[in-house]
Amino acid sequence: MICPKPEGMRMTRREDPLDHLLGPLEQDVMDVVWSLGDATVRDVHEQLAAGRKIAYTTVMTTMSRLAAKGMLAKDATGLAHRYRPAVSRDSYARDTLGNMLGWMLDRFPEPAASFLAEVVGDEPGQRNLDDLRAAVERRRDEES
Repeated sequence: MICPKPEGMRMTRREDPLDHLLGPLEQDVMDVVWSLGDATVRDVHEQLAAGRKIAYTTVMTTMSRLAAKGMLAKDATGLAHRYRPAVSRDSYARDTLGNMLGWMLDRFPEPAASFLAEVVGDEPGQRNLDDLRAAVERRRDEES
């Protein structure tokens, strides 16, 4: 799971970028909270339980851990604790991608740079830079 690092802070060589990724359940919980903007454990549990069998206590524990990791902000003033995203989806994605790409470029500079060049290249069958920009714009439109 990621607790996004402040801007400009790089991982050390000993850090594994996979340690900073959300696990599958954490990602599902964050997706629900990001979509609702503000939620209780019950709200999140109801949404997740609609698609699979999951215990209320599992959701509660996951949300508490996400709050401890800085991904969720917890408001404990009312009877039911409320949670809201402490990190935007876009910020999480950018920080995670930046950490992963930075780690790959530090550890495997030639293959990583070569891969990135292929992805944005103009060769037939490859996504070019315009395709990537269009994909980003579509994603931004979907989230707004």
